[in-house]
Amino acid sequence: MDIIVVGAGIGGLTTALCLLAKGFNVRVYERSHVLEEAGAGIQIGSNGCKVLRALGLLTQVEKLAFKPQAAEMRMGETGRVIFSLPLGQAAEQRYHAPYLNIHRADLQQVLLTALQQQAPNTLHLGYEVKDLSQDSEQVTLNFINGEQCQADLVIGADGVRSTIRNLLFNIEDGHFTGMAAWRMTVPSSRLAKHLVPPKATIWVGAHKHVVTYYVRGGELVNLVGVVEQSDWPYDNWTCQGSKQDIIANYSDWHPIIKQIMAAGDETEYYQWALRELPELAQWSSGRVVLLGDACHAMLPFMAQGAVMAMEDAWVLASQLQQNSDHLQHALQRYEHLRKPRTSKVQAIALRNGQLYHQASQAGQMLFYSPLWLASRLSPNFFASQLDWLFAEDVTA
Repeated sequence: MDIIVVGAGIGGLTTALCLLAKGFNVRVYERSHVLEEAGAGIQIGSNGCKVLRALGLLTQVEKLAFKPQAAEMRMGETGRVIFSLPLGQAAEQRYHAPYLNIHRADLQQVLLTALQQQAPNTLHLGYEVKDLSQDSEQVTLNFINGEQCQADLVIGADGVRSTIRNLLFNIEDGHFTGMAAWRMTVPSSRLAKHLVPPKATIWVGAHKHVVTYYVRGGELVNLVGVVEQSDWPYDNWTCQGSKQDIIANYSDWHPIIKQIMAAGDETEYYQWALRELPELAQWSSGRVVLLGDACHAMLPFMAQGAVMAMEDAWVLASQLQQNSDHLQHALQRYEHLRKPRTSKVQAIALRNGQLYHQASQAGQMLFYSPLWLASRLSPNFFASQLDWLFAEDVTA
């Protein structure tokens, strides 16, 4: 089977590698002319690391990543710890794979290098899809540059702003959620030693929250600051802000947060609109199927967006291999296996956004006090609540 993957992000590159591992011919088409360093840090839960291990890439990724000792929640203004979930060695023992923080560009480079080594002429840059057509035998893609190609199957792994999804189902880029995210990385050398705990920390407060953790073996501190705002007045999904803007958003927060924010270069302050899509009734049509954010874009409040795409990639490739003579059955099985899990993660991420932004003291007491109490009465409580997520191994 000849397969085209549209999109060369983490989901698309992982899909190409999974397909190669299962013996398929694959080509990847990416609209960008250069794969540049984009975004900042991401978290790869133990469930995602199992996919990387099955592809033979986990050791390389671990060398570039940071292993947090714990995931914890703190009050944004005071720094008071609400709960702490042991990670590090505890995660490896419980879930049989590490929990990693990594710069998105570093993970993308590992995947890209592996693809170039295994199939040197697979990736085609500067190919933006204009339209598609299909019949019972093949799919034809037409690109804006005037070129055309055919395949037995097209996989749309082109992200939340998916052209393939829009062509299939006429669903555009989603709506603004009323939240925007500041994202930045700061060299650890600019900060006081041990200022930032070696943990993945969620700092919560009224109408906003912050996530901090190390990447690149501790060389960089990654910070994401999510704030509620009534509208997004810009044409693009992202805009450059200023140091003054981000510090003003968190002027009464803990000194650790303000020191990280103050340590960035003026050109490093960017804000992203957070958007969400309606749940799709189906993920495929004929010989075209969607994957990752293209079909189940989610808010980042479970740190599972990239990992869900990686799981999708392995499951889809496996179903195509197991049902090589029955394409429609393979696509139906893929959606049947994946949709309940991704929908659950989407729902919890949405709920977490509300949990993190409690505005009133009564609301904070109602939501955070039981978490604080549970962590002290039952140290394994939070780990047990996440077993369904991190213990999963789609490669087994």
